[in-house]
Amino acid sequence: MRQQDIDTAVGLLTAARRTRTWLDALPPGAQPADLAEAHAIQDATAAALGDRVAGWKVSNYQGQVMRGVILGSCLLDSPARTPAAQVPLLGLEGEIGFRFDRDLPARDRDYGRDEIVAAATAFVGIEIVASRFRDYLGTPMLHRTADCMSNGVYVVGTQRPDWRDHALDKLEVTMAVNGEVTVRKRGEHPTGDPLLPAIVLINELRKSTGVRAGQIITTGTCTGMPFGKPGDHVTVTFTDFGTAEIDLPA
Repeated sequence: MRQQDIDTAVGLLTAARRTRTWLDALPPGAQPADLAEAHAIQDATAAALGDRVAGWKVSNYQGQVMRGVILGSCLLDSPARTPAAQVPLLGLEGEIGFRFDRDLPARDRDYGRDEIVAAATAFVGIEIVASRFRDYLGTPMLHRTADCMSNGVYVVGTQRPDWRDHALDKLEVTMAVNGEVTVRKRGEHPTGDPLLPAIVLINELRKSTGVRAGQIITTGTCTGMPFGKPGDHVTVTFTDFGTAEIDLPA
């Protein structure tokens, strides 16, 4: 992908964020053909916006590590408040994430699980999934990945320095919307252990930027992704672990 094509995609995605005028599609030539191109577009978008990389989402795409930048301006502390018009898709996800308390810098060899565990604090999170594309479900995955994996905002709730004493793969989670429980699940993380995708991503990032103290990694939804509506108040609770909440005023 030529630099001018990356620049075209970045210009459209940054304009969509600033004006809230959603895209029908990226034009031919500015469409990522692989994960490396999608990552290049999202990294350049963060730079063009002048925003910091506060962390990443992580998932898997055809056996490869797929990550999405979480911008500093999109990282909020619970209880949070974001106008629904800023994140109109209103995809709601309850998650366990990890904040890193020390640097895990670039290096030649992989980080072991024990090193990563020692560097991390787990927390309860809510992601509000949003898209700069008008038709989220009809947009190809690589294009959504270029759009920071469709992150709208990310809410950091209860932080648990003692998380190692809890079986994260067996926690019960509930999502309540306007006080009514709409989701109740147990041990529903896509990989079982929420830490596993973080380990994979850290060992991908150690080849380039590494992970800096204060950055976060969130590893996927434990609640599925129901959709909210303007005016909702959303609370995610992991039983005996913690909560996060956000208001989405119309």
